[in-house]
Amino acid sequence: MNHKWAVITAGALLATLVASHGLAQDIVIQNTRGLSFGNFVAGNGGSVAVSPNGLRTAGGEVLLLRSGEGFAAEFTVTGDTEATYTTQLPGNDFVTLTGPGSDMVINDFTGAPSGAGGQLSAGGSQALTVGGTLNVGIAQTPGDYTGSFSVIVNYN
Repeated sequence: MNHKWAVITAGALLATLVASHGLAQDIVIQNTRGLSFGNFVAGNGGSVAVSPNGLRTAGGEVLLLRSGEGFAAEFTVTGDTEATYTTQLPGNDFVTLTGPGSDMVINDFTGAPSGAGGQLSAGGSQALTVGGTLNVGIAQTPGDYTGSFSVIVNYN
């Protein structure tokens, strides 16, 4: 098989964490969909980025395929009514996807809302989406690549 045109599928399932700040109700984050970089051809390497709103772009010589669209990870954050919270995403070079070839690293995690911008609704919940950038090697071996990462939320 010509690796230059073989399909790679990459995604990260997310671990969920519960964080408490001594308030009446703990703040909880639940993963409802994992981050997926979709199907692509590695070519001479580059990157695949997925924004928090689900926009997928390629860098370098990576070719995106329509047969496997990517999407941002989705979470539901629940806790005290109208409470504000912060998010902590993984740092660069911390998360890797493993598969049949060399590991691929995810960098530049972004979330919406970001940083200290989260505020739970009157019902005590809010949607949180997370994207990132996957670094793809030259002639990356085709196949399925998976990994996991954590997102932490805390009350302000």
